[in-house]
Amino acid sequence: MKHQHAALFLLSVSLVMPSWLFAQSPATYFPDKQGAYSFYNNTGSHGGEYVAFGDQVKTLADYFHQNIPVMKANTGFDLKAVLFGMWNGPYTKRAGNYGVRGELRFDFQLFLKENGKAGKWTVEPPAWAFYINNTEAGHGGNLKEGNEGSLLPELFTVFPLVKEIAPGVRYYDCEPRTCGSLVVFNPDRPSFWIPVTVREVVEAKLASYKADKDNKMLYDFIKPLVDNMSEDELKAPAYFGSEDAILKVNGKGEGLQLMRFNPEYWDRALPPSAVQLITMVYSEYGYGNQNQEDQETAEREFIHNNGHPDYSQVVRNSLPIKDLSRLIARTRK
Repeated sequence: MKHQHAALFLLSVSLVMPSWLFAQSPATYFPDKQGAYSFYNNTGSHGGEYVAFGDQVKTLADYFHQNIPVMKANTGFDLKAVLFGMWNGPYTKRAGNYGVRGELRFDFQLFLKENGKAGKWTVEPPAWAFYINNTEAGHGGNLKEGNEGSLLPELFTVFPLVKEIAPGVRYYDCEPRTCGSLVVFNPDRPSFWIPVTVREVVEAKLASYKADKDNKMLYDFIKPLVDNMSEDELKAPAYFGSEDAILKVNGKGEGLQLMRFNPEYWDRALPPSAVQLITMVYSEYGYGNQNQEDQETAEREFIHNNGHPDYSQVVRNSLPIKDLSRLIARTRK
């Protein structure tokens, strides 16, 4: 009887004890094991243009594999490059968009031993990725306002330009250095982003809200605000934000500037499968770091806490940035 009580007690304790006491042992990684490189076009089943797009993107993937030292060494992991498509919906109907877009992701499938078993990290492993021909990336964020067919869904905010690193490569970032991006483009084409005026934005807002019965109260609120704007403000470049926090546009240069993608940037003599724009998440010293000392500290802490480097940051640190614009297609005469 005593044994039965003891068994029941142990069972009840095991049911209420915190799960962390039964956590699996930490993984051991094998940084010196030689890995393989592969590329997979996840969009190929969508038709010929996507197959052609995949061929173009494979050239990009191969370039990074050969020119990023950690990728070229390929030790400690299998490097799997995968091209993903993106849901387009109304995207392709907007004037500023052209071509097939996608995301190229490099998975660092680390070799490991966990709970006595050798294996490989294949489910959401460390990864580095960037977008191709995607006008909804590389800036401060899309406005996500108004009905399709209006100017509003085409608008986005733009963080300040930190510097033009090379012809065809620009670095944008917010002040805390946590919102950065590289935009890789054809410098021989017209500007890829173009400003809009306050008048263009408020007229689009009024038209959109007036046509939507559910937004009548919003229309009634902003109409007097617009009517009271001076001609100088209406002509001024549009910036995101307003004192009332509802109109969300001003001509005083306060906040982030509003832009739209320039339809004239695209070289439409090139097929939709051509790579004409690349956007990458990028901050000079890594995410949230203000200087090189912060970066080095963050890298040491990451390895200490995870047992392996932050591969996405290792890649960003060794990007051949000044050479990236050569990856953008030009019209061949």
